[in-house]
Amino acid sequence: MTFLNKRGVVICLAFLLWTACEKAFAFQNDNQFSFIAYSVKIVLALALLAVAALLFYRYASRRGLLKRSDELQLIAFLPLGNDKVYLIRCKDHVVGLFVGKSGTALLGKWSIEEWDRHKSQPR
Repeated sequence: MTFLNKRGVVICLAFLLWTACEKAFAFQNDNQFSFIAYSVKIVLALALLAVAALLFYRYASRRGLLKRSDELQLIAFLPLGNDKVYLIRCKDHVVGLFVGKSGTALLGKWSIEEWDRHKSQPR
């Protein structure tokens, strides 16, 4: 799988475009290559994809599918070499997690009121 680097992907895509798309898009009924027809068909396909993406984005934003959740929120993140510490707000609780190579450990669970009270105290 090491051949699938950027150059390998570009070569594979170029080969597929050269073999499959040339016959599918560029040749007309009389088997003559038409660059204009090929270009128009590619532009129309890209425009169709752009319109579909725009319609999906408008539909999803109206339905609230792209809205950020207020119930789950990352409060803090601390990288410790290969390990990490996360503070996550889940509805009315704050959860502290330690994530590392050995697994995940729960550091603590606090109610949101207790968390706000502790945060507001002077140090």
